[in-house]
Amino acid sequence: MSTVLAIDTSTPAVTAGIVADGELLAERVSIDARAHAERITPNVLAALADADRSMADLDAVVIGCGPGPFTGLRVGMATASAYGHALGIPVYGVCSLDAIGVQTRGEALVVTDARRREIYWARYRDGIRTGGPAVAAPADVDAGSAQSVAGSPDHAALFGLPCVEPRYPNSIGLVRAVADWSRPPDALVPLYLRRPDAKTLAERDAGRSVTVTIDSLTEDDAERCAELEALLFPGDDPWPTGAFVRELAADHNHYVAAREAETLVGYGGISRLGRTPPFEYEIHTIGVDPAYQGRGIGRRMLDALLQIAADSVVHLEVRTDNEPAIALYRSLGFTEVGVRRRYYRISGADAYTMRREAPSE
Repeated sequence: MSTVLAIDTSTPAVTAGIVADGELLAERVSIDARAHAERITPNVLAALADADRSMADLDAVVIGCGPGPFTGLRVGMATASAYGHALGIPVYGVCSLDAIGVQTRGEALVVTDARRREIYWARYRDGIRTGGPAVAAPADVDAGSAQSVAGSPDHAALFGLPCVEPRYPNSIGLVRAVADWSRPPDALVPLYLRRPDAKTLAERDAGRSVTVTIDSLTEDDAERCAELEALLFPGDDPWPTGAFVRELAADHNHYVAAREAETLVGYGGISRLGRTPPFEYEIHTIGVDPAYQGRGIGRRMLDALLQIAADSVVHLEVRTDNEPAIALYRSLGFTEVGVRRRYYRISGADAYTMRREAPSE
């Protein structure tokens, strides 16, 4: 592949780079374990600008599929999938440890932070994986005949071996880790390595009552909102944390939250238009964690927002291919009144403009 977008969100490094014919043209990296959702799209756009390339120049996407934390992997893989779908190009998934290991020489151990006082690890010989990937406490990791250790500096230092680069998966390593460019890519499969933690909705709900409540969204929820936004709208310029903070601070906006116990599982917002009555309103955004969809949570939040608007006209935009959302809006009295071509800046997708009229007297 001639021009490749490489992405990895399996570690605290939020990485996006452009590689052309094996040469790194540009790379943007943000070290922040809590900002995967907020930083990945800006890093992609900045790397493209630095490389003097556009989305249309891309021939493929490579994404690190872990091992890594559940949320980080979902953000990166959803983003990569969205780009591939929107651009009609293949998306290749690789083991993120391989992106480090492929750049080592001789016998090497690669480790990254798995949290919970554990590490993800794999062994390599001249860049080829010979053991792992796996997750374990550092004391339980068999370094074998490794003569060096790469990856997370804090965890690499625990093995008493020379520490070598790279510290995090980088763009060149991600591209080199693709085994065969001539074959169609396999389906993306995240390497969580802690599968008992990644339960289905039925498994999670078994034996207990689940109650989702609707209340007001607060500034403390902004980071979680940005995380959900990136999962739900990865190819459509998802709002970062700062955008939610600004929207919540505006007097003419009202935002609601859906929560299961202390966990934010949905959010939605409406804005009052104009300075003098009769006011009209606009639905700004609404989203539900994929694990909680199909429970009517979106409808409950939308009902709460429409109560704010009372009997006023309400507007919104929705992707023309988002059939479940369109059906929900129609059921609550919205109708399509126009189409905004290429409304979503990154994916280029169209949006319907929908409107709910004020009830007649």
